[in-house]
Amino acid sequence: MNKLLLLVSLLSSQLFFSQNKELSSVSEFIDRSSYVQINMDANEKAIFKSGLGETVTFYPAEIIDLKTNEKMLGLTVESLFNVGQQGMTQINGLETAWIGMEEIGDMIIWLENYIIPNLQTDAGKNRTVKYIFNTKEITLKFEIYNTKQVFSVILNNTYYHDKYFWTESKVKEIPNVLAVLKYLQAKK
Repeated sequence: MNKLLLLVSLLSSQLFFSQNKELSSVSEFIDRSSYVQINMDANEKAIFKSGLGETVTFYPAEIIDLKTNEKMLGLTVESLFNVGQQGMTQINGLETAWIGMEEIGDMIIWLENYIIPNLQTDAGKNRTVKYIFNTKEITLKFEIYNTKQVFSVILNNTYYHDKYFWTESKVKEIPNVLAVLKYLQAKK
């Protein structure tokens, strides 16, 4: 009986997950292409590393449908995070999300107008300020708790809903993401 209940629970959660999945224009392009080539520019990437060995990397990318030679630009967001431990071995999950060019302009505005100007400020005693940016596949959060700042990158279509990347020590590197976005926008 317990096995049947577990199976029903897993199937219903998978069905629920697949129904709520919203894809970016880049993911839709990849899904409808027979075969693709993805060129990620590691020279222009922005990477955040946590003390736990987790990372999130923002890559500008060109995606090519090899059958039709149609091309598309987008931002690849790769997140490597700890999902568990087996004995002394850490188990990591690597997932990728995409941001389409139609979302890049708003992301630049959010970073330039709200985040970067507040990298040097605090919220005040017993105060919290949160800035949230939503795309179809990721959510970015910049939170200020008194004088502490936290930057989070959450993949919306993940299999690990309780896992996401966050950092306090690398918040000052947020302008690197802006540089990647502007590089990508200039290629358009």
